[in-house]
This record gives sequence, structure tokens and C-alpha cells, in this order.
Amino acid sequence: MNRVLKNRYEVHSVLGRGGMGCVYKVADRHQRGAIRAAKELQAGGIPDERKAESLVQFQTEARILARLTHPNLPKVYDYFSLAGKHYIIMEYVKGRTLEQILNARQGKPIEERVVLSWALQISRTMHFLSVQKPLPIVFRDLKPSNIMIDRSGRVKLIDFGIARFFKEDKSEDTYVYGTPGYAAPEQYGTGQTDVRSDIFSLGATMHHCLTGKNPSDNPLDFDDPHKLNRRISRAAAVIVMRALAQDREKRFRSALEMKQAVQRALFESAGKPKGGGQVIEARAGKPITLPPFRKTCWVSVPVTALGCSGQTGVLSTDDLWIQPRPRAFGPDAARLLFRVESGMLKAGRDYRPNITITTDGGIFKPVLLIRKSWPWVVAQAAALIGLVAYGMHVAGRW
Repeated sequence: MNRVLKNRYEVHSVLGRGGMGCVYKVADRHQRGAIRAAKELQAGGIPDERKAESLVQFQTEARILARLTHPNLPKVYDYFSLAGKHYIIMEYVKGRTLEQILNARQGKPIEERVVLSWALQISRTMHFLSVQKPLPIVFRDLKPSNIMIDRSGRVKLIDFGIARFFKEDKSEDTYVYGTPGYAAPEQYGTGQTDVRSDIFSLGATMHHCLTGKNPSDNPLDFDDPHKLNRRISRAAAVIVMRALAQDREKRFRSALEMKQAVQRALFESAGKPKGGGQVIEARAGKPITLPPFRKTCWVSVPVTALGCSGQTGVLSTDDLWIQPRPRAFGPDAARLLFRVESGMLKAGRDYRPNITITTDGGIFKPVLLIRKSWPWVVAQAAALIGLVAYGMHVAGRW
């Protein structure tokens, strides 16, 4: 397109276009051509009475995203103004929006386990936003078009254009916004939105995915999803209807409470026991041979081999079932690394590591059991474990 922004960002193509501007695919010349997304606000296309308001929204989005680091949020690298236009340079996310996925299915429901895996990621992100200091963040416009999903199933929440900081002493929002069908009842009036408003929007989005019925056709009127799709579990239907309660006092009290309910339903849907200290996975690893004259053995196991997500970055108990169908992945992905020290392991013998994972709902407890090729126990290493997650950052909750 022969445009360069700030003498740095070379515009390649248009990713999307809206009433207030465009999103471009750009290459960052200062980062060896790294691909980014450039969100542009064009003040010329906005009515005069809304220009100041739109600029405030745009600046708020840049400020919010620039201070946040989370695997389900796009990174912001830069923001600036040029010739009456305003730009945010952010992470380029490959994939499709949930809206595109739903449109392609033409009213057909999406498999429950897949929907629950997305909902788990979204509710975890909502919890992350709600515990920000000094002020919690309310997304306010959670809907399929603002949810990006990449090939691996990783969710990214995009478009923080109308997000806001929650202030307890305010009686109402400065601006009233929301998308009919997904917006909570309080967003149609003058009350203040909080995380329970986002919980309603997530419930509406889950309802749409599980039933194929677009809530925009008849806002605030939701039938029990189990009646519309008998393949839905009762647990999933209960979660959706509680999130969609007209009275927000009857919804989940927090995003964390909803996340925990979704996680339990996902365990049930996957046919695995729930948390609470119970075993949720046990897999035999690749056979190992202890080299001669060595009494220390390292066992490296890809987390996907244990039912965990195969993504680089943060590993937490949530990630165990983020991927309903784990895929193989490259050498740079997260791995569990066990160190076994025992004189009972004889040189040159074949041993089979057996990995067991337990969780109490918040702590990830892997145990490695070493057995000989014939069935008796040789050594056990429970505490001698190191977790290697390349690119890890402290955004997850252990």
C-alpha cells in the first residue's frame, strides 16, 4: 500500500474496516519486519459531537492494553498520533473471530467441550482484569466479534474500545455502551457496569455457541440451552443460565467463581474426575535407559502428552483442559522436567516413567513414578521436579 507510519511501520494490507477507522497489517522496520496490527482512529469520519468521546475511548484502550500482560490479551507495542489520526500498534493475532466461526456454521451449535475450553480462557481473563490495581477493568463489550481464536484454540480478547476502570463510588457509567443481545440489562440504563456485566455477556456468547441461536435477534430473551440442544450437559446449561440472570445479584459473584464452575463442567465433559486433590491424568512416558555409571536421570515430558495445552508461555492448572484436543508441538513449547536421583536405578536397565497429575483446584502437583520394565516399583520422585516453560511470565496463578 506504500504507506509508512512514523517512519517505522510499513502498511501491508487492511485487516478490517469500521465506522471510525481501520486495522492494518504492518511490518515493524525496527524489529526486522516483525508483523503487527495497527489500529487507526480516523477523526474525520466521526460526527463532531462524538469526536472527543471517541478519542477518550481510543486513548483508554491504549492505556489499558499497554499496562497488561496476559496470554489471552494482545500486546501493545506503541501508540501515537499523526496528521489528525491516532494509532495503536499491537500484536498481530492469526486466526478467526468467533463471529466468523459462528457465521460459517450457519446456525449449527459448536461442540460443548470446545465452547467450555474457550469460556475457561475468557473467564480466567475476566478474573485477571477484575483484580487489577489500583482499579479493576470492565470489558463491557464481550461478544463474538471481539473474541479472536487462533489455530491452537488460544483465545485473545480484542477491541478494548469501550472498556473502563471500575470505581466503586460511581453510581453510573460516563458513557452508556453495549451490543444488543450480548449487553447486560444494566448496560441499557444508567447504572454502573461491573464484572457481573461481563459475566452476562460471556453467558450470552456461550448460549449462542451452544445453541446456534443469535441473541441479537431477540435481546434479553434466553431459553434454557438444554431445551434447544439436548447434547448440552446439564452442568453447562446451569452455568449459562446463571450467568444470564436478569438480576446481577443472582449471577456468579465473580469471574473466578464462574471460571471454577466452567472448569468443573469441562472436567465432566471430558470424562475426567474433578479437582479437589483427585487424580486428573496419568500417562506413561517414553521408556528411558539409565546410562552406565550415572545415578542421576532427567526425564523430559511434553505437557501435551499429559493432556495440557501445547502453547508456549504460562502453564497453570487452567491450561490442563484449555485444549480439548491437544496437538503435538515443537521443541520450544513447555515441558515438564523431572530429576531422579537413586542408587536403586541400575545402569543399562530399561525403566518406564509413569506421570500422575493431581490438583486441589489451584496447585499443580505432578508426581513421577519410575518402574522397571517388569511390574515392581524401583524409585519414586515426587518433590524433585522442575517446571520448564520457555517464555514463561508471571501472569498465571499457581
